[in-house]
Amino acid sequence: MGPLRNLTLRTATAVGRLAELQRRAERLEKPSPLAKSALAELSTALEELQVANEALQLQIDELAAARERASSTQHALDEFANAIPMAVLWTDVAGVIKKGNDAASQLLNVGKHYLQGKPLMLFVTDRAALFAALRTVSEVNAGPAVDVEVTVRPRERRPRRMQMRGRRLDDDTQCVWFLHEPQADVPVLE
Repeated sequence: MGPLRNLTLRTATAVGRLAELQRRAERLEKPSPLAKSALAELSTALEELQVANEALQLQIDELAAARERASSTQHALDEFANAIPMAVLWTDVAGVIKKGNDAASQLLNVGKHYLQGKPLMLFVTDRAALFAALRTVSEVNAGPAVDVEVTVRPRERRPRRMQMRGRRLDDDTQCVWFLHEPQADVPVLE
């Protein structure tokens, strides 16, 4: 039983006891004005407590519904991120990986749970290029995307050249990085 439900039950019990005290006071030949006044004040306070409990319960119900919606939305976003066929990593502005999708996990040859909390530089050999990209992305909130070609070093696999595009998200301290094979110059058809 939650604390609010316990408080609601106790309040209901107190209201019942108050009603009994009021009935006893009415049976007295000469009820004390002080007792009458105290019972009236207590009745008012208990009614206010009941109203506050009901309002609090409504807020708790709304919060639970909002949490459920947020959880559902987060699940949908995670599902979408994993459906992207391109490797995607989310980092903080220092380059520490917050999460990665399934394609990033496969590219780097590590489990998704292993990625979280690891510096991106563990998987990139061109550290100067990576640090320059991180610096550029961290300077401007939601600025233009930064493109850099780097050598990615997957665990227990051969290093490979990758195109990395990064961008800081709007009003956020996270950056998103897309990794894909570099495109050879393709002639434009006229």
